[in-house]
Amino acid sequence: MKQVVVLLADWANGIFAVLLASWVTGVDVLWWHFLIGLLLSHVPDIDALPELLRRGRVAASAVHSADHRTFLHYPVFAVGLMALAVWFVGYWGWVLTFAVLLHLINDLYGTGWGLKVLWPLSNRNYKVLGRRVNRLKHILQVDGDWERLSVEERRLRPIISWSADELPQYITRWGVDDWVPYWYYNLNWVSGVEYILFGVACTAAIGTLIW
Repeated sequence: MKQVVVLLADWANGIFAVLLASWVTGVDVLWWHFLIGLLLSHVPDIDALPELLRRGRVAASAVHSADHRTFLHYPVFAVGLMALAVWFVGYWGWVLTFAVLLHLINDLYGTGWGLKVLWPLSNRNYKVLGRRVNRLKHILQVDGDWERLSVEERRLRPIISWSADELPQYITRWGVDDWVPYWYYNLNWVSGVEYILFGVACTAAIGTLIW
């Protein structure tokens, strides 16, 4: 039950998607629209279901070095899907569009190993505001790895990337299989941003339904 905290950012995305779609189309929001928005916010993670069902968790680590973020996380593919959705189903297409777009933005700075932003031109994974070892400073310090890192590896960079060849090596060395407590059971800038977004989204949803 504690692992529900990892879903809060996605749920915030679903709520914001409904509000943004309503603003674009002029459709009045009903309470059940938010339930659909919550479901649509998880669409890009459909590719994680096989791993989740098999292992009971989703993680890229030494135990499981493959990252689940495949085709639905490729911006080019996602844009095509969103355009079709808007064309054929209007309002709900807009909800899906915003839900997927916000999900991808979250995956660029959150807990994972970034996205193949330039696919099919490049197979590099990109992430913003991170380290190439992909761990928070306090995790590195607790594990005793901080002092062993080079100055370059310690630095929090605006943009980081990994080639297709080096990503599995980084995941095997630095990935954490039980990553939820590391990132979400204490307050850090990632969990803080996601908790705040969820709070703001819930407040906006309630305000919209009341007024």
